[in-house]
Amino acid sequence: MGKKFTVVVTVMALLVGGVSAQQMVRIKDVAALTGIEDVQLFGYGLVVGLAGTGDRSQTIFTEQTVTNMLKNMGIELPEKRLRLRNVASVMVTGTLRPFKRRGTRFDVTVSSMGDATSLEGGTLILTPLQGPDGEVYASGQGPLATGGYDIRDRGMSYVKKNHVLVGRIPDGAIVQQEYTFNLLDGKDISLSLSSPDFTSALQLAETVNNEFSKNSGGIRIARPLDAATVSLDYHLLSRDSVRNYIDLITFISRVENLSFAVASIARVVVNERTGTIVAGGDVKISSVAVTHGGVKIEVKSVPEVIQPPPFSLGRTEVIPNPQVAVEEKEAEMVVLDGTTTVSDLSYALNSLGVSPRDVIAIFQAIKEAGALHAQLMLL
Repeated sequence: MGKKFTVVVTVMALLVGGVSAQQMVRIKDVAALTGIEDVQLFGYGLVVGLAGTGDRSQTIFTEQTVTNMLKNMGIELPEKRLRLRNVASVMVTGTLRPFKRRGTRFDVTVSSMGDATSLEGGTLILTPLQGPDGEVYASGQGPLATGGYDIRDRGMSYVKKNHVLVGRIPDGAIVQQEYTFNLLDGKDISLSLSSPDFTSALQLAETVNNEFSKNSGGIRIARPLDAATVSLDYHLLSRDSVRNYIDLITFISRVENLSFAVASIARVVVNERTGTIVAGGDVKISSVAVTHGGVKIEVKSVPEVIQPPPFSLGRTEVIPNPQVAVEEKEAEMVVLDGTTTVSDLSYALNSLGVSPRDVIAIFQAIKEAGALHAQLMLL
């Protein structure tokens, strides 16, 4: 137990030690230009060519889909129900990235909808993919790669590797209609921070203004609108002078590669299920005394065999023999001053042999005492 906690403390020390409240990062790593968002696509289709692992007869919509597809191809079927074992109904999903032109390809994911047991070896039939607005932007088709297998026989033998009800088709979708972006019209350009923060937005705007005001007579083109949005007035820069003119693509490239100081919120994140504790470098702890001690109760069952007397009609019996062991650890106290960081607290608790789950409870108690100056988040 102590060895496991040493690993956790070491990771925390590496994360915490030498880290300040503000770090220099590139704009493109923490912010995105508005107007070039990804578009999520989805569609309903059929996977064929399965080796008897498709949907069963209970999945009625698979039979209806096959019947409608064959009818559109000029093939009439009788009224009786079909018995299909090599076909499965699936949902096809994908993400259309910005500036994907017509005819280009992207990956799609295929997921089973019915009661199929495996999509291994199947092929997706041509499936239209639509966006949230109902418009069809792409179509997908091709053989699936599941990266596993699912083998069963009537003797109840069962061998499975990975999840075979979800497959992927690399470059399986072709863009049929381009998604309209409004960025490059130059009318409304703004940056959106992934983690909204007023200080970070102000720092970002100051960084952009300092970069482009050097040769533009002090023109300020960046203006923070809120905690997440910074507007960029490109036309104000382009009208400055012919000598200092830069095109829009060059302007965006220069902006997104600038580095600025990001402000972060003091936060401690703990996962009680795995015993993981991650803390930021700006977390502070006030003067506090921590006492650790506990009682360990262990109940063991040592079966005892009782033999009957000789020449008797009795039987040999096994009866439980529970034994209770109580171990009480000696309580120890650690006093921390007001300049203590999370790494200092971790090393102090490690010296007491505290388990990760106990550390989580100690952090919660310190938070309730008002000595932990950070957000405590439980996963």
